[in-house]
Amino acid sequence: MKRIGLIGFGTVGSGVYERLNQSKEEIHQVLGEKVEVAAILVKDRQKKRTVHVDALVTTNWEQFLEAGPYDLVFEAIGGIEPALTYTKYWLEKGIPVITANKKLVAEKGEYLEKAAQVNSTYYGYEAAVAGGIPIINALKGTLATTAISRVSGILNGTTNYMLTEMIEKNRSFADVLIEAQQLGYAEADPTDDLEGYDAWYKIRILSRLCFGYWPQAEDFSKKGVSAMMDWHVEVGERIGFKIKLIAEAWLGDKNVAGRVSPAFLTQTEPLTSVRGVTNGISLEGNSINQLLFIGPGAGKEATANSMVEDLIFHERTKNFKKAEGRNASYGNETFTHSFVFLTHEQRDQALQWVKDHQISVLDTFSHHEGEVGSLNIQRSRLLNRIRFMEMFPRENARKRLIQRNSGRSDFSFL
Repeated sequence: MKRIGLIGFGTVGSGVYERLNQSKEEIHQVLGEKVEVAAILVKDRQKKRTVHVDALVTTNWEQFLEAGPYDLVFEAIGGIEPALTYTKYWLEKGIPVITANKKLVAEKGEYLEKAAQVNSTYYGYEAAVAGGIPIINALKGTLATTAISRVSGILNGTTNYMLTEMIEKNRSFADVLIEAQQLGYAEADPTDDLEGYDAWYKIRILSRLCFGYWPQAEDFSKKGVSAMMDWHVEVGERIGFKIKLIAEAWLGDKNVAGRVSPAFLTQTEPLTSVRGVTNGISLEGNSINQLLFIGPGAGKEATANSMVEDLIFHERTKNFKKAEGRNASYGNETFTHSFVFLTHEQRDQALQWVKDHQISVLDTFSHHEGEVGSLNIQRSRLLNRIRFMEMFPRENARKRLIQRNSGRSDFSFL
């Protein structure tokens, strides 16, 4: 009998409890032994709950400890503290911990993985990224020796739903945000979604598995959809692109870098077809060309299922050395093909800057809000020097630009 400790009993925690109970027989068949939740640590024991619970429910840490010993602990409370303290405690005791806490994993994952390694145990975070897509264990398992040069994806279901509605139904940003909150896709305070934090945490976690080490937060830029205007969608449609919030990481010339930003995608780009609250992840490399994973990104059932599958993954592979990443092989800095929007007031200043820096202007066209120019420029110069324009990077337009650049081509809307 495997005894489980569960910390937190909100949406995710209650989902894990239900999933474990509903799948008792299947889990028994797979693992060869039964699994039961022995105790649940909660913040408010008197809170009304819709899930019937047979296990001990307590707000007292000491009582939770006395209900042990545990063979594994699920952390389902979110945030940095007290989740970090609880996770550290169990890992140092040699007890595996499984979480869906993307912020904790992104910010403290390196430290917690080392704690798990030193104490010969497991820190599982499959559910922290795209809860319904088994991407992390795929990177640790079947793709463990596959060299990956770039990972990109739609990792936030809330903003993808909003952009889908804006594009397909010609709705305004403000109206779609209100509906997303009413449907439960967006929180009352949607900052993490709209400002790109949610996707920023997730792409840093994916980067660790794709490239072999935890990246520096400062190497990953972040721009959400909050600064978007409704006419951005109109311009995208005019030039044959759709806007998505893209998170990506790649091997540069000196380090691994990444970004989260609204992006223009061609109609033939695989991620363009990812609609609504669905997530999509693209892996690229010489031996695999491009692999695409699509599935539910979050939600009670998807996240809980992913956490339970992480338990099964650990139990079935704990006697084998798990691959935690691979060595990075750095490349040359790529050029980016950028769409630049210039308001009438900015036009002269911007065009003078382009001329002074000898940047190639490939094409231009007019729009009622101003003019749009197409530039070819090194990514670092684009990021570091153009400061008077809004920037919306675009990725993966090989078919249009393969003859112009030897590296990967990006489209940007500024």
